[in-house]
Amino acid sequence: HTKMTWKGALARIHCFPNSRLRYREPLSKHTYFGIGGEADVYFEVGTVAELSALARFHKRWDVPVAVLGRGSNLLVNDTGFKGICIRLIGELAQLELEDSIVSVGAGLSLPRLSKVMSRCGLSGVEFALGIPGSVGGALIMNAGAWGSSFGDIVTNVTVMKPTGDLIKLTHAAAEFEYRQSGLSDYFCVVAATLSLIPGNVETITARMKEFYKQKVTTQPFAEENAGCMFKNPPGDSAGKLIDVCGLKGHRIGGAKVSTVHGNFILNIGNATAEDVLNLVAYIQQQVREKTGISLQTEVKRLGF
Repeated sequence: HTKMTWKGALARIHCFPNSRLRYREPLSKHTYFGIGGEADVYFEVGTVAELSALARFHKRWDVPVAVLGRGSNLLVNDTGFKGICIRLIGELAQLELEDSIVSVGAGLSLPRLSKVMSRCGLSGVEFALGIPGSVGGALIMNAGAWGSSFGDIVTNVTVMKPTGDLIKLTHAAAEFEYRQSGLSDYFCVVAATLSLIPGNVETITARMKEFYKQKVTTQPFAEENAGCMFKNPPGDSAGKLIDVCGLKGHRIGGAKVSTVHGNFILNIGNATAEDVLNLVAYIQQQVREKTGISLQTEVKRLGF
């Protein structure tokens, strides 16, 4: 297969009127870090049929496919990604409500989910307003904040197999654990059903805003970052360990440890992925030397 043929075959899948297919797309435009080289192809997928065709395409042509989500927890290599980066939109980013059972598409943003649920007087996703990711990303890494995890409210998850078929997994089959799940084994997470608790709109909205205010005052906001860089070790805080080791404000190239919260690395000016990884390695080495604790990264990597 020559390169043109897989691109030609891909163009035939692209049929949802609002979805976009672009070649040699800079991924720095699609990640919060503002870092990353070009993807061979950037594809906004808007229907289950399109996604299913893409799964079969992937199986046949063996071209790597990566789901971008909102690009909020992602570090992309400076050399980019040799393959297809997809973002779920349209019917894959919808929200439907029946009583207190909510069906959400994997492409929906967490802040949007949080806001709509608070307006509907449903409690359980107040913590999600300050997490700039997508539902799909939150499911795969069991995202959380303030002692809540996304998996806690999930009844079932719809995933797509490499064959393009959909299957529904129970909560148990999704294998939620701290900041991880068994969902990355599938071609793509498509949707989930959430079980929320009916409550008072004012109370829920107040709680959501309080969580958000805490986030804004304790974490860096405006600068380009990818959220928490390291997982919290059991019973400890990565940010605190980094602070104790005197690493706040430490800089390598354009990457700098936030002075507001040690677990955030900022792109303060044309940082490369290499800068970020060098800083990560330095932090890990310093923390291990001074405290004996090995920090594991939480941010996903693409193209390495």
